[in-house]
Amino acid sequence: MKEEWDLMKKYNTLCHSYSDLDCLKSKKVFVTVDLDVLDTSIMPGTGTPEAGGFTFKELISWFKYLKDFEIVGADVVELAPDYDASGVSTAVATKVIRELLMVM
Repeated sequence: MKEEWDLMKKYNTLCHSYSDLDCLKSKKVFVTVDLDVLDTSIMPGTGTPEAGGFTFKELISWFKYLKDFEIVGADVVELAPDYDASGVSTAVATKVIRELLMVM
């Protein structure tokens, strides 16, 4: 949404590389993962599918970068299993949760 883009620009929160997160290393961090960041080929079961989104490996690489941060909590949102008859989205969501827990 345009409003979200404007907020990212205003507060300079759009990250292009891992090092953009380094300013948070000395802070307590809460990680929210919105599953619709993943490409629809692996995450069709979400309320807002994102064609051209991250691959699973790309998302996990961001998690691995966060392993040295002080993560105090996390959540994973936007799974909509009713939109995915194959069930693959639920399987992907559980793997995302597992990988996130492993860096906490």
